[in-house]
Amino acid sequence: MRRIIIVISALMMLMACGGKKAQGESDNAVSDSITERQQYRFECQFIKTENEEYDSIVVKGYKDGKVAFECRHQLIDYVPAEHAAGMPWINDTVDINFDGIPDLQVYLGCYTRGQVAELYAGYVWTPQQKFEEVEEWKDLFNPEIHPEDKTVTANYRSDANERTYDTYKWTDENKLELISTRKEPFFCVDPQEQEMVAVSAFVEEFYKEWDKKDLLDYGYVKQYITPNLLKYLADEYDYDCEGECLATWKFFYEGGGDVSGLKSRQITARDGNHVLVENNYENYEYDVLLTLVKDGDTFKIDSLKQEKSEYK
Repeated sequence: MRRIIIVISALMMLMACGGKKAQGESDNAVSDSITERQQYRFECQFIKTENEEYDSIVVKGYKDGKVAFECRHQLIDYVPAEHAAGMPWINDTVDINFDGIPDLQVYLGCYTRGQVAELYAGYVWTPQQKFEEVEEWKDLFNPEIHPEDKTVTANYRSDANERTYDTYKWTDENKLELISTRKEPFFCVDPQEQEMVAVSAFVEEFYKEWDKKDLLDYGYVKQYITPNLLKYLADEYDYDCEGECLATWKFFYEGGGDVSGLKSRQITARDGNHVLVENNYENYEYDVLLTLVKDGDTFKIDSLKQEKSEYK
C-alpha cells in the first residue's frame, strides 16, 4: 500500500511540474510565433490574358529576403491593368480568427451576377508558424469581422426581396462554424438607414472611380460637387498653374503624404448627409468628413472637413 501511495504521489508531482513547464512553453511559443509573423513582407503580381487584363493574382510573402509563402488565386472577373493599381489586394494586418496575431486576406474581386458581393481568400497564421488557407473564406460574400464578439458575418441577396445574414464562430481547428442565420427585407424599411446606405454607396463609388484616374482630374471631380465646394477647392489652391486648378488633394490628404501608398480606405456614413472617409497610407493617416446634399436621384458633395491628419 505504501508503495502505491509513493507512486501516486510521484505521478502527481510529475504532472504538476509538467503542467507548469507546458504553460511556460506555451507562452514562449506564442511570443516566438508573433516574432516570426512580424518578419513577413507581402507583394502581389498578376497573370495577364492576351487582352492585357488580369486573370489571376499571385501573392508572395518574403522573410529575410526570400519567398517564405506563396499563393495563387483566380480573380472573380477580368480586371483591366490600369484599374488594378489602386485596389487593396492584400490586407496583412487583419486578424480574422481573433488570436491577436495578424493573418492575411487577399481580394479576389467583386461578384456581380445577380447581386454585388466582395470576395476574398483568407489565411490564418497557425501555431506551426505558417499560413494556412481557410477554404470556407472564399465562399463568404461580403465578409465582416467583429472583434467585439469574435464572430464573422457574411451577407448576400437570397432572392429578389430578401437578404440573408450568416454569422460564424471559429472552432479550435481554425474552421468556421455557422451559428445563426437571419433574413431581412432587401430594401431598407428605415428611411434614415436607407439614406445612410445610399450616401455611403455614393462616396464609395466616387473614390473607387477616382482611384482609376489622375488625382488632378478636375473634370471628374466637378461632376460630383456643388458650386459651394467648387469655390472652396479653387480658393484653397495656392499654387501657380495654367487653366482650372482645384485643391483636389484635400479629398485624400492634408499638408503632405503620399497618396500612391494607400493601404486601406474605410467609408462610414454617420447619418444621411455625412460620410467619414478614413485614408490609411504607408506613413500617413488622413480622415475627412464629407457633407452630401440631394441632387435629383443622386447626391453631390457640398463640403469637406479634415478630421485627422498625422504621420505615423
